[in-house]
Parts: sequence; C-alpha cells; structure tokens
Amino acid sequence: MTEQHEKFCSLIKEYRPGLFRVAKGILKNDMDAEDAVSETTCKAFANLHKLRAFDSFKPWVMKILINEAYGIARKRKKTEPLVDMSDESDHSDMLESLELWDAVKLLGVEFRTVTILFYYEDMSIKEISKILNLPQGTVNSRLKRSREKLKTILTSKEVT
Repeated sequence: MTEQHEKFCSLIKEYRPGLFRVAKGILKNDMDAEDAVSETTCKAFANLHKLRAFDSFKPWVMKILINEAYGIARKRKKTEPLVDMSDESDHSDMLESLELWDAVKLLGVEFRTVTILFYYEDMSIKEISKILNLPQGTVNSRLKRSREKLKTILTSKEVT
C-alpha cells in the first residue's frame, strides 16, 4: 500500500463519524446514510488522483458525500417507504445532544445541511460555500435562519 493510500485510509477512518452524521442529516435514515458513506469512500478512493493536497481532503470528501446523499434522496423520493425501518439508536453515541439533534432533524434540508457542516463538522463558511456551490452570504443567512428555527423548536418543546 502506498503512502497516499495509507493517508487516505487514515483520514476516512477519522472523518467517518462526521460523514455519517452529515449523510444522516440529509437522508434521515441510517441505512441510506451508510450507503452514502460507503459510496463516497469508493468514489473518493477512485478519484484520489484528482485531490491536489490532503490539506483539502475534508471539504473534498464532504462535497462527494453531499452529492451522493442528494442523489440517494432524489431516488428515494420516487420510491418512498411507508415505514422507516432504521434504528435511531445505532449512532446516538456520536451525537453531542440528542434533543438538539432531534431539533436539527426537523429543519428543512437546506438548513439542516449547513447546520451540520458548520456546528457538527466545524467547517468554515468558506468551506461550506465551496462544498454546496453557494455564495458565502447564502450560507450565512441559512445558518442565521437555522438558529432562529432551532430556537423556536427548542423553546416550543420546553413549553410542552
């Protein structure tokens, strides 16, 4: 195994929980999220020669993941299951706050994606902008609106 392949394996292992979290945020289903992460890993490995520097590995692999997750979501829309058979508890240890994560899952996909990338994956506005092909101002406004929506969701839960 070459040094480049070893570095790839090491980084995939390090980022896998985050990749899963982002995919789960988009797809809301453990099985689909695992599929997205697996496909992302395969595509990233196959295209490793296109990566200019390992310094930009995380944004590069996140972009591949997001494209893969959106592709799965588009296919799933055509054949929506009647019941979600996924087990929500499988990866709950990865989540810092289950209540907050539940609230994040209620956001629309455009808000959920930027929220997960920014708060859970510690990515910059610039990196998110590049990954999602959005202007930085749009990312900022989605984060702001996401925070407002989360505040509303969380305060309405406290009342009940």
